[in-house]
Amino acid sequence: MSEPSTRLSDQPQPPLSLLPFGVGAIIFVLLFTLGGRLGGELGSFMSASLTAVPFAILAILAYMGGERPNWAWLATGAWLVLMVGGTSVSALVLSFGALAHGPLNDPTHPPRLDPNGWLSLGLILLGILISAFIGVLLLLPAVRRMIARRLPIDAESFVHAIALVSIVSLGLICTMPLVVLGAPPLLAMVDQITKATVGRDQAGMLRDQLYGLIWTIPATIFAVGFGLRRNLREALGRLGLVRPSVRQVVIAVAIALLLAGDVQFLGVGISWLWQSLGWPVTDTAAFDQLLSFAINPIGAVVIGVVAGLGEELAVRGVLQPRLGLLLSNLFFVSLHALQYSWDALLVVFVVGVVCGIVRKYSNTTTAAIVHGTYNFTLIMLATAGIGQ
Repeated sequence: MSEPSTRLSDQPQPPLSLLPFGVGAIIFVLLFTLGGRLGGELGSFMSASLTAVPFAILAILAYMGGERPNWAWLATGAWLVLMVGGTSVSALVLSFGALAHGPLNDPTHPPRLDPNGWLSLGLILLGILISAFIGVLLLLPAVRRMIARRLPIDAESFVHAIALVSIVSLGLICTMPLVVLGAPPLLAMVDQITKATVGRDQAGMLRDQLYGLIWTIPATIFAVGFGLRRNLREALGRLGLVRPSVRQVVIAVAIALLLAGDVQFLGVGISWLWQSLGWPVTDTAAFDQLLSFAINPIGAVVIGVVAGLGEELAVRGVLQPRLGLLLSNLFFVSLHALQYSWDALLVVFVVGVVCGIVRKYSNTTTAAIVHGTYNFTLIMLATAGIGQ
């Protein structure tokens, strides 16, 4: 199954009952509030929804919008502003943590920034404001018409406009800390992150990964209009989520193994080039510490399934058919910019291109098998103490 060519299902349709969405929203708010108060597994499960549910809500609101401005347009804009604001605050907080002197959670010795740190934080804020401004420009119909010459979007579709604005602005914001700092903030503060997760054992952190996938699967189904523009069968078809043939599975595994092997040589070559040019490379020791909970056979399976299925559904399933292979893959790369430097992001880009090509000429399920098997292989190599 290849990418769908029709855009008819994304156009405004007669409104359906909004009662299920309202009931679902009330249940979600109650569970989220209860989970936050009780903590434990319920709290962890509800916290995992923050990576996927906001995008699903944005899509649902956008699909409720008509051809002309109405209440749903206002609600969608307000929710998008909240998402951009929340992402911006997260990027600034992580950047502050990477730049600060002293621990973040010690009230007796509050963290502080030197003048260069404040300057860097100011530049990140400026970059975030520029990113938001670029997103506003994409709201202009004339700009989208120019983009529609290159991307398979409908320049007049409100849904497509919101998808374009959110992906571009959020992707740029996620990249700003790396652009200014020259190093990913998560790795710069890995010791503090490790201390913050002391109460969560290895099995618990793996469960957190699975909780994220549990939220991502329905979120992507709703993100393509399930319940408003498509029934379940149409939504799964739009996502490219199908039962793969034996041939597709075999080809996907072969591609993944070849890709994992090629990446070993590619990683060595990129590291040599980066070091020759005096550019900073990803701190592999810090990254290993960040991912230490998953460097084992069970972790390899969990990360393979979660990243393979979850990321492919979101990026290659939801985004690529409308935003094209390149833009959707750049967003995929930006999601890793908080934990990888530019050398590793280049590898992520190559892997994303391969998965995007597989999605284009087959389906998302096959791309997910490629991605999942690739991740599983790399983690198993790391478990054995070999590989990049």
